[in-house]
Amino acid sequence: MALFQKNDGGIMDVIRCDETDYLIWKWHPQGSSAGISQRANSIRWGSSLRVRDGSVAVFVYPQADGTMEDFIEGPYDEIIKTENFPVLASLIGKLYNGASPFQAEVYFINLANLIQIKFGVPYFDVFDPRFLDFGVPTAVRGSINFRIADYREFIKLHRLDNFDMAQFQSQVKDAIIRHVKSIVSNAPSKSGIPVVQMERQISEINALVETEIGTALREDFGVSITRVDISDIELDKNSAGYKKLQALTQNKAAVFANAAANIVDTMGTHRIGAKRISQTVKEEGKPVEKAIDIGAMGKKVSSAFSGALSGLKNKKATPPPLPISQYSVAVDGKQTGPFDMSALIQMFRDGALTKESLVWKEGMKNWEKAGSVKELSSIFEEDLSQPPAIPE
Repeated sequence: MALFQKNDGGIMDVIRCDETDYLIWKWHPQGSSAGISQRANSIRWGSSLRVRDGSVAVFVYPQADGTMEDFIEGPYDEIIKTENFPVLASLIGKLYNGASPFQAEVYFINLANLIQIKFGVPYFDVFDPRFLDFGVPTAVRGSINFRIADYREFIKLHRLDNFDMAQFQSQVKDAIIRHVKSIVSNAPSKSGIPVVQMERQISEINALVETEIGTALREDFGVSITRVDISDIELDKNSAGYKKLQALTQNKAAVFANAAANIVDTMGTHRIGAKRISQTVKEEGKPVEKAIDIGAMGKKVSSAFSGALSGLKNKKATPPPLPISQYSVAVDGKQTGPFDMSALIQMFRDGALTKESLVWKEGMKNWEKAGSVKELSSIFEEDLSQPPAIPE
């Protein structure tokens, strides 16, 4: 796909893009050699400009005091006129009266084309907030589609005269991986998704990723997310952390089931005092004594209660997450997070968190260095030069 390519040439009378599959395409006059001299960008006054619907032509004028741009949105098919180029009119309109070629680089931006980036996050540890001693190695794979929605904001963030498509895609991919890793790491604590069930909760995690990444990519890269597709969340089921965590969760479920069964058995066999009592009722206007079988009534109550408990046993018992500390981390002068302890541990292992990193949580008056926060001291005592002890 011709995402970013140049067309060789000299002066030509028609400025247009004939590519069908591109994101950004740079035009060069026919017969010129791109990059040899500024004459390669000389545009004859009176040339025609053709811009298709869903695209925009950007004229970039490099100046000593900064770069300036003119924008022509499609559909457009006319002779270049001064009134259509406010910046150009101020630069050469009065000086040359429109009789001399002007210097400009012309870029065509496709606003309708979608770009897809596939990503894979290698294994990283995810912790259940109830059992922070057992990290489960987790890998994530998927793809994200995006397009340029606001071309003015995009150009503001990326100077076109220095734009490199391969570098841009690499930066976007790195940002996607970083955000996906953070979202999945915090899903158990923030969204109550059990670690051992994450493979079956792809749709919920997909929604979390789409919300957070959509905002981040729009602010950092000027692109709009159109689709997020997490195709696989893989847990390392052979790891010691997964086996231990699975055993703990199964034991808790078994204890609950046994307790519920004991309540049902007790209610089914319990009787209140005498088996039968009498009750005075009226039949045909006369009082009559009638016996009531308490044993039979107890069976009915027991049966109803048993059915209710059976319904409870069939539901997944997920206790609310324990209250845990969460810290925001300053990265390149910007606030990120908040992150729980498991995410901070992973950030330290990845080199993204050091003792000098500034952190803050609710209740703190000011940002403080992570190494001076007592609650975080155990993170930096971890020796990464040796493998951790193998759990029993």
